[in-house]
Amino acid sequence: MLRQNDDVRSPAQVWQATTAMVLFILTLLLVGANFGHAEVRPFRIGTGGLGGAYYPVGKLIALGITAPIPREDGREDSIQGIPGLVGVAYNSTGSVANVLAVAANEIEAGLAQADVAFQAIHGQGPFADVFAARNLRAVASLYPEKLQIVTRRDTGIRSVVDFRNNRISIDELGSGTLPVMRIVLEAHGLTENDFFPVYLKPVFTTEKMINREIHGFSMMGGVPMEAVSQIIDTGLFLVPIAPPTAVQIAARYPFLTPGIIPANAYQGLPETPTLQVHALLVVHSNLDHELVYQLTRALWNRRTQELLATGHPVGQSIRLESAMEGLSIPLHPGAEQFYQEQGMVLP
Repeated sequence: MLRQNDDVRSPAQVWQATTAMVLFILTLLLVGANFGHAEVRPFRIGTGGLGGAYYPVGKLIALGITAPIPREDGREDSIQGIPGLVGVAYNSTGSVANVLAVAANEIEAGLAQADVAFQAIHGQGPFADVFAARNLRAVASLYPEKLQIVTRRDTGIRSVVDFRNNRISIDELGSGTLPVMRIVLEAHGLTENDFFPVYLKPVFTTEKMINREIHGFSMMGGVPMEAVSQIIDTGLFLVPIAPPTAVQIAARYPFLTPGIIPANAYQGLPETPTLQVHALLVVHSNLDHELVYQLTRALWNRRTQELLATGHPVGQSIRLESAMEGLSIPLHPGAEQFYQEQGMVLP
């Protein structure tokens, strides 16, 4: 199982985990029905919470790599999936949890921020004592994630320094957002003792924002993010990271770079400067070479690309030509083979 916080899980978290397992079993039954008694095996992908982009993107990738259904003439469509394999997207707390699970061979792949992946292979931060995490390898860079700090407009919070004496969610342990928020707080001369921190995934902040139980939340994720879009009528504000501050942070943490949340990414909200980092699809170095080659091939085939482009807004940014952008760790040799065959320049 994926590592979770030491805290007791909420009913919603239990429901998510149960739902994921039920869907997994149903998928196996359906695929088994299509393949008769042919052997199928799961390919587990660690994603994130329901309110961010990792989970829907991970589901689409899982669907794209799932074994093709034989055609009536008995032939398989060569552009679809990996024969004998069923992709399964797992909820998790985010990047850190996904890397730990990949390192422990509890899952085959995971989505992770480039800065978190960099820490893993260098034994830094939460991976200081996790030697296996140094064997993390990349399959591809997917899309840039933006730090989104969202507050209720009526609170008057217009900058990070305005967090003082307010209740702000900075995501939970195991997420990639929490360590970034700690970097941001430090850059603004704050610590978690200067306000009332809440440690929740955005999906669990929706009602609390509406009911004014919290004044804001943060998430490193693709734009737009469902957790923001679904409460936009509440009256929201995107807290900026001033470009000079973003540059200072990037000088110390090179995979955190200045970025922009475009105007009207959320209806009525202006362009907002922030930090960004690339989301990577990662695996363990010991994962079979041929399997990773087929995974990379399936990720970039026409069917998976169509699923991503139509299934979620950030999916339109997941393109083969940008697969090398923002990589912070070495590629798996199986992925390298695919990109070399495409004539791409490797980092």
